[in-house]
Amino acid sequence: MSAAPMPADRLERLAGQATVTRWLRAYDAHWEVSQSDDQVRSKLEVLGRFCLACGREPDELLAWLFRDTPEGPRIRLKRRRQVMALIDDFERENGGRPAGNVVRSFLIHNGVALSAAPLR
Repeated sequence: MSAAPMPADRLERLAGQATVTRWLRAYDAHWEVSQSDDQVRSKLEVLGRFCLACGREPDELLAWLFRDTPEGPRIRLKRRRQVMALIDDFERENGGRPAGNVVRSFLIHNGVALSAAPLR
């Protein structure tokens, strides 16, 4: 199932958020590549659909996941688990693991350590 393209103004708003800019720069630096406009647009569309599904914009999502402490920002573990479950749901409805990996990449490049549930 192919989703309708996201409006250009929505993509611009996403691309202008600090966490998205950080993600795209870190992604390019990590992989030592410069993504094409089509690759970036594709990633932004996936992230945008995820944000609609979870009801938070990228910057809001990252702020919601962290809390300030005297030692510096700390991840809220319960919220991280909630987001991981949202990613699993999102994958089922949006093309499988590749869609989830875009969201995971966004989170990881913004300092959210994701760990898989232990296999039993």
